[in-house]
Amino acid sequence: METGSLHHVEIGTTDGEAVVGLFKTKYGFRFTAQRTCSYCKQWVLEAGKAVILVTEATSKFHLEENDVENVSYNDPLFNVWSNPENNRFYDQNTVFNIALKVTDMQQVVNNVIEGGGVVVTPPTSIKDEHGEIDIAVVKSCIGNVYHTLLSYHKYSGHFLPGFTTAENTVIEREINYGLVTHIDYIAFVCDQGSTPHILKWYEKCFCMRRFFINSNEDEDEGFLISDTGIGMRIKAMEYWKCSETGLTSGNSKESIRFVLVESLKGQGANQVNIFLEDHGGPGVQHMGLYTPDIRAAISSFKDGGAPFVEPPQAYYEDELKLAEMKRVGFCVEELMSSGVLLDTEADVDQETENQCENHRYILQKFTKPIFSRRTFFLELIQRVGAQGFGAGNITALWRAVQAYLTHNKNSSS
Repeated sequence: METGSLHHVEIGTTDGEAVVGLFKTKYGFRFTAQRTCSYCKQWVLEAGKAVILVTEATSKFHLEENDVENVSYNDPLFNVWSNPENNRFYDQNTVFNIALKVTDMQQVVNNVIEGGGVVVTPPTSIKDEHGEIDIAVVKSCIGNVYHTLLSYHKYSGHFLPGFTTAENTVIEREINYGLVTHIDYIAFVCDQGSTPHILKWYEKCFCMRRFFINSNEDEDEGFLISDTGIGMRIKAMEYWKCSETGLTSGNSKESIRFVLVESLKGQGANQVNIFLEDHGGPGVQHMGLYTPDIRAAISSFKDGGAPFVEPPQAYYEDELKLAEMKRVGFCVEELMSSGVLLDTEADVDQETENQCENHRYILQKFTKPIFSRRTFFLELIQRVGAQGFGAGNITALWRAVQAYLTHNKNSSS
């Protein structure tokens, strides 16, 4: 198994089969493994290196405080996704667990404790006939988010101990065209003013570091969007590749970046506040699915019935953007027909500090919320040499999402 920092993303739900069907039909994932016990059912979905674990608590699981503690401690593969405001069981879908690979389990757990984090399940070993894995669970400082930590020794199983391979895996492999290869980043909506604390928490606990979205971004202020009715602050972080005691190397398709989004004061009901209201607090708002061919991926998703948020027409009429598209070899009609946004990155000559001609760019497109609430959605992202998040596109992307969310109070997939 390739070394990397991201292992899987977990969705808590009351209808696992519906969520599995959604990702298989609309978003190109295949069902590869499963696990069933007295208190939960779990399904594994894959698209390239992108792995989603869907967890449904069964009717036999009673959410009494002692039950939660006992089950979580005895079964580190089952964690409870609760509302941070009132500690009640979520009655709707939520992305609540970002599982990460680590090189030194005990050191990372020590970092979490020293950084003020909560260790829900201390390091333990789980095994089956395929081998053994060390596992621990910690509570993030963001809303209902957990992090399952995994350290591999000699494990040859498909996913994790206790999971059985789905019988139809071979058939579904044949229809997987590799349009999604891995998860590029995960975005969290945070309470206003909380991002400095969150950045420090992840730096101390997981040895991550700040990643600047734009070369002109202010370290304290972050990347600001103060467009009419939006008003957001965005900051990003990534694994510090020089660290030997944090997450494993980020030089792979399994590496990960986290994006933090908070609203600005005095902006009214923007999409950040909409998420906080509908989700019941901070949490995972969306994740970027990397694709080597974004137009083919969009076409495939649409054929499966996936709805997208369309960018404003004015985006394709901007003279500077049109010149940018032409410079990297795209015609506006090609991108406009799929509703794709393009943003280039300029190389810098270190001796003269002048920008140089290049062909590094990024292509992006958002889906509409995939569940019944205005919470979690997906982004398709294609990178051609570019490492940022399309700073020139962010306002247009978020403006489109903002318009959709504020005019569709009860959006659905």
